[in-house]
Amino acid sequence: MQAEEWFSMKETELDKLADSKHLHQEEGVQLIAEYRIALLEMMFEINDRRTVNLSELSELEYKPLNVVERVDYFSQNKFHFMRYQQMKTMRQELKKLKAVMEIRKKRKI
Repeated sequence: MQAEEWFSMKETELDKLADSKHLHQEEGVQLIAEYRIALLEMMFEINDRRTVNLSELSELEYKPLNVVERVDYFSQNKFHFMRYQQMKTMRQELKKLKAVMEIRKKRKI
């Protein structure tokens, strides 16, 4: 899983591109793709899955609401600004889900 610093760095770069309306250019599209992959890896790792398998999204225990629809939306290669905003929102939700999962694991010990 990518570290929090990695996500922060990517968000800084993407925010700069968004501010200058350059997310649709090659650099922005590439950064969004990297961010998407890392976000999906984070979601599956939170659920103790070693590999990302999009067909298993609905089966994950710890997942954001409407995860299938949301992943479908930001996996499309259009509306780059809105894709990025959706992924940023989902990352915040995943951080909360990860904290919940860790608390539940500690309680089981």
